[in-house]
Amino acid sequence: MADGFIPNDNGNVKISDEVVMRVSAISAREVEGVAALGAPAASLGELWGKKNQSKGVKAELTENSAEVDIHISVRMGYKIIDVAHKVQESVRFALESYVGLNNVVVNVFVDSITPEKSAADKLVIEEPEEPSAGPTEETKGE
Repeated sequence: MADGFIPNDNGNVKISDEVVMRVSAISAREVEGVAALGAPAASLGELWGKKNQSKGVKAELTENSAEVDIHISVRMGYKIIDVAHKVQESVRFALESYVGLNNVVVNVFVDSITPEKSAADKLVIEEPEEPSAGPTEETKGE
């Protein structure tokens, strides 16, 4: 892959760093225990709701290989080292399978822990039962 191009019989193919970062981000988000990628909103665009699909991911491509740095937040209750290993495995598999890279190094940085939602956050408000329109057969003679 000279100069980032992959030669074939039809010409050359160039895969951008952004594609590698997005594939990596999607793969990392699918791992159970990953709460989020990257640090909290750092730019004005992010504060206003504009999402960066590959936030927290940096990739460097060289001769048919990639080195990827991923920053994650782990959900409370999950073993941090296990989540980090699963992220490495998931990203490496995705880049080898979908992008066709042979040598993939995945560095995972656990930047924070995200607590589980409290019981109050999980509370479901049930609709009250409607009162009956009048006496029923069972309550008529009372």
